[in-house]
Amino acid sequence: MLLVVGLDGASYDLCEQWIEQGYLPNLARMKQEGMLLPLKSTIPSVSPVAWSTFMTGMNPGEHGVFGFFVPERHRAYEPPMCFRPVNSRDCRGERFWEKMNKAGLSTGIVGVPVTYPVQPLDGHMVAGLLAPGLSTPGATYPPGLGAEIIAKVGPYRLVPRGIYTPGREQVLMRELHSCLELRGRLAQYLLENYRCDVHVFVLYETDVVQHKMWRFMDSSHPRYNSSAGKKWGTAIRDIYTHADSIVGRLLRQLGQDDSIVVMSDHGGGPLHGIVHLNSWLRRRGYLVERGGWQRWLVGLNGKWGFVQGCARIAGLLGLLSGIRMRQETRRALASGFLGAKNIDWGRSTAYNLGFEGAIYTLGENHSAIAQEIAEALRCLRAPGSGQALVESVHTAQDLYRGRSVEYAPSLILQLAGGKYSTSQKMFAPQLVTTPTDSGTHTPTGILGVWGPGTAAMGARRNFDIQMIPDLLLDIVGIGGSQK
Repeated sequence: MLLVVGLDGASYDLCEQWIEQGYLPNLARMKQEGMLLPLKSTIPSVSPVAWSTFMTGMNPGEHGVFGFFVPERHRAYEPPMCFRPVNSRDCRGERFWEKMNKAGLSTGIVGVPVTYPVQPLDGHMVAGLLAPGLSTPGATYPPGLGAEIIAKVGPYRLVPRGIYTPGREQVLMRELHSCLELRGRLAQYLLENYRCDVHVFVLYETDVVQHKMWRFMDSSHPRYNSSAGKKWGTAIRDIYTHADSIVGRLLRQLGQDDSIVVMSDHGGGPLHGIVHLNSWLRRRGYLVERGGWQRWLVGLNGKWGFVQGCARIAGLLGLLSGIRMRQETRRALASGFLGAKNIDWGRSTAYNLGFEGAIYTLGENHSAIAQEIAEALRCLRAPGSGQALVESVHTAQDLYRGRSVEYAPSLILQLAGGKYSTSQKMFAPQLVTTPTDSGTHTPTGILGVWGPGTAAMGARRNFDIQMIPDLLLDIVGIGGSQK
């Protein structure tokens, strides 16, 4: 049997540090008896892109997943009709478990992002990040598996519930540890009752805790507080330790002929600020909203932060609890992005989508517009330090190859030292604001192999996530004939 454990967002440098200090004994065993190496992620190093590459062994230009959201359109460089979350149908290309099934191997796939809606396979599947919920049609295969999980394992959640706000660290940590424990129970239950030739389990909490709790352990973070650091400074390490204990439980269920691979889709690091690219594009005339009250509100908010200020006051006074509005309206107000139907696409030539620094340009002159925007972005400076806010600007053609390249963002940005993310807000009063999150993604994750499968690593020591499917196929003895 081959067991693959994904630790979403697990960083090689943190693992090395905590292995040395004795907090991750099971990863230490893998390093000592097998191999533990850095693993290079995709550009951008965000979960939908990286996990889609993990599934297919293709670069984003081939599999067609470029971020968390998809602009619905008939042709490339056209204005979008709407924006929607990415799903499994957007990922083109054969998954490694489909190749394994063709070779007669059964597979159990649990928690991998961008697998909703699930597809039938020889084995079982439980969707991960971006699926609506365990009871949603399309979240599990076979369809009745979700109800069985609730009955046998407990109140399993595809992702941790609730939204973190400062001051509620204890609630967050209780939820993360609870979710991790349920994932460990589910893994053991499936190994005992749904035994397959290949099992894949992804633990998501290692990523969430870094996003929310980084500032408590990092004394160089601009929002570090020593007293809070004393209380919560080990929060990230504690989740890593909990995840390591689950790896240990699973290791104990392996036989001498079995192998385990532990990997992550990217790493984690500090987040200092959010860059509001749509606000910047709007001010420079690339993104134009329709007239009417929306335009008035954008202008008012851009000058004084009107919407966010009113929302904070109303929240403190408890005035929002009785207000009912459609989820779409609530999301638009919360994000400050008016949505596709509120943009004057006849006059707009560019927009940013998501937090990964993806700028789409429109129209026949899309290449010239992209070049013009790229040159202007290189002049932006981070507040305080004065360093370049945009470290590098890539075109899709620079990074990707394949049938979907023309549908990729025209520009993919890497921001100063990896310490900034982007936002799709149009209401932001400043170019850079302070986020609730204090952690973000870095491009270096981990790859560990233990057992007979270590031989498949050969002498190679430099791996990127696009190479993982071939490695897994080699471990199970399929090799190049099924690639």
